[in-house]
Amino acid sequence: MFKEKKTLLAAIFFLGFFLLVYFDSFGNFFSQDDFYHLALSRLNKPLDVFNFFNPIFQKDVHFRPLGTQVFFSIAHVFSQTLAPLILRLVAFGFHLANFYLVFHLLKKFLKKEFLAMVLAGVYLIAPLHFMSIYYISAFQQILAAFWQLAGFWFFALGKKRYVYLCFVLALLSKETAIVFPVLLLIFSYTIRLPKNLTVCLGRLKKEFSYWWPFLFLLITYGLVRLVMPQHDPGVNYQLSLSPRTLISSWRWYLVWLIGAPETITRYAGRVFDFNLISFLKDSGSWGRIFLVVFLAEIALLCLVIALGLKKKRTSAKLLRLLAYLGLFGPFFIASLLPVSFFPYHRYAHYLDLNLFYLLLVGGIVFLKLKMPKILWVLLLTLFLANTYSSVAVDKKLHWTTARSQIAREYFWAFQEEDLCRQEGVYFINTPILSAHEANIALFNHWGPAYFCRYQSMPPVYYQGLNPPSEKDQFKIVRIK
Repeated sequence: MFKEKKTLLAAIFFLGFFLLVYFDSFGNFFSQDDFYHLALSRLNKPLDVFNFFNPIFQKDVHFRPLGTQVFFSIAHVFSQTLAPLILRLVAFGFHLANFYLVFHLLKKFLKKEFLAMVLAGVYLIAPLHFMSIYYISAFQQILAAFWQLAGFWFFALGKKRYVYLCFVLALLSKETAIVFPVLLLIFSYTIRLPKNLTVCLGRLKKEFSYWWPFLFLLITYGLVRLVMPQHDPGVNYQLSLSPRTLISSWRWYLVWLIGAPETITRYAGRVFDFNLISFLKDSGSWGRIFLVVFLAEIALLCLVIALGLKKKRTSAKLLRLLAYLGLFGPFFIASLLPVSFFPYHRYAHYLDLNLFYLLLVGGIVFLKLKMPKILWVLLLTLFLANTYSSVAVDKKLHWTTARSQIAREYFWAFQEEDLCRQEGVYFINTPILSAHEANIALFNHWGPAYFCRYQSMPPVYYQGLNPPSEKDQFKIVRIK
């Protein structure tokens, strides 16, 4: 597999660092949307799995049969205490498969095995994967990325017909894959950079017969979505078609791409307003470490770019270098187009393909700049430190870890106190936890329904949201 010993050592190092940074995710329980997806993925008989792919029978807001229903159906085969671990192992397996694909794609085009491994290692450990790894329902993002990376790989090998299948499987994993044909087109021009615009248009015209089936697949997918039962997606999916929303989204996605924790947006205001005092208070020492390392990483990156541009080059080489960097802009915009206009739905894991493309372009630029290796080693060291501190901040502040712990505690309360046999369960506010937060963590009644195995489930009430009537108060078991 690896021709060079140092490549193998690099692989072992990054895999070890990945486990060091993300090992705590193995202890995360189900939470929030997980419980809803668990309910949707139940099978009365094996043939019911085909209904997951039937849009007419869809009960989910989204049509993600591979990324949600098929995936979560695995949980019902195992005990409730073991199921979260099994699903997380599946997610880890696909994330490692993405790492493997990124490595081979970079190796093919950079022609440097060790460099490809280092860059693929950056993809593996990047903090933008935090929610995909810690939140089980986010597996759909990992799976969609897997099929799209596989599509890039088949395209690179010349087995272009297989790319259509990868596109369909990506769409069945998550609808954000609709932009894949555009990303593939940009990718094709990156690996074979045209000399000028005329050559670019000529190639597109010559290869039109390959690209038009993607349009046919998109139209077919759109018709499938039209026949689905319509559901309210919720406030998180409200569109805001304004330049302000677009610019705000791009701002945060760029910050996350460099390595910032996802929870940093909680402390942001308009434009460049940022509540630094609150951030440092909540994140503690890890927040301080992150800020120092993050700013040092940005400063060094700017220094490398400045030194690279300062070197004397022929105009042709400079234009070619700028062309590679310029292609990143369209790729960035296109990949985020499905989510850029959601002001309340911004997550760093949407950058997974962006990170791959940035590493590809960055690897090409790295080979052409021929900068002192000590600068690149220092930049990698800062990125490793940034990753560790950034993930540490998210582990402390992110809602995924907190709500997982809440759901786990209530799961054991249901088991130990036999609450499934009660006439009602009432969640009340406490100084530590509000009933509203418990409602979110358990996704209303879906969490208790799973705890009770969807049999003899008592009605569930939450203080301030849906309190029981006075005549039923004496029947209620209060959970604090």
